[in-house]
Amino acid sequence: MWQDSTLISIEKETEITWKFVIKVHSDFKYIPGQFVQIKVNDLVRSYSISSYGIDGNIFELIIVKLEGGKMTNYLFEHAKEGDNILIKGPLGKFTLPETISGDILFVCTGTGIAPFRSILQSLVNQKVNHKNIYLIFGTRERKDILYPEEMKNFENLIKGYKYIPVLSREKWEGMTGYVHNQYLDLIKNNKLEDPIFYLCGWRDMIKEARGNLKDLGFDSKKIKLEIYG
Repeated sequence: MWQDSTLISIEKETEITWKFVIKVHSDFKYIPGQFVQIKVNDLVRSYSISSYGIDGNIFELIIVKLEGGKMTNYLFEHAKEGDNILIKGPLGKFTLPETISGDILFVCTGTGIAPFRSILQSLVNQKVNHKNIYLIFGTRERKDILYPEEMKNFENLIKGYKYIPVLSREKWEGMTGYVHNQYLDLIKNNKLEDPIFYLCGWRDMIKEARGNLKDLGFDSKKIKLEIYG
């Protein structure tokens, strides 16, 4: 069922990645990690909710402009504050289990960080028992890092949380290369206890990560996927 909503804010996070803030006209409740579908004319696209705990049926989306993408072309070139947008949702089961018995490992690239931001914000707001949580975020250059201060600051707010940003095309003081090296190192060093892996981002990254984890003997039920593109 499609619901009326209003685009109340558009803000630049990076040059090609913007934040879109949407207010739903009816009651809107979601579980952190879920997504919505957006409909504009005959275009329908899915986007993970990137926020949690905003009052008034309001949520945020973080969207990257895709070359040749019809929906992102509309959102970046034509959409304006106050526009009416149809949404469907919340949808999806890319969410934390009700009882967290082992470590959680979030692996993402680009705007794949969106559902994890929502989940981490909820962990700050709610007293949820959990073990260690790792967020491995991969992108090309420092200018492309999304929510750097917020992701780092969660280390002060969430016990057992570790943020690991990785750059593939720029040398810096942090980790370089690809996200795969980081979760493989954690596994190799026996730092994970009965982990659940959440993979979100581009298809090629997820395909490789899923294959690596299955080759290491991890059960498919412990590997959750949310694929972009």
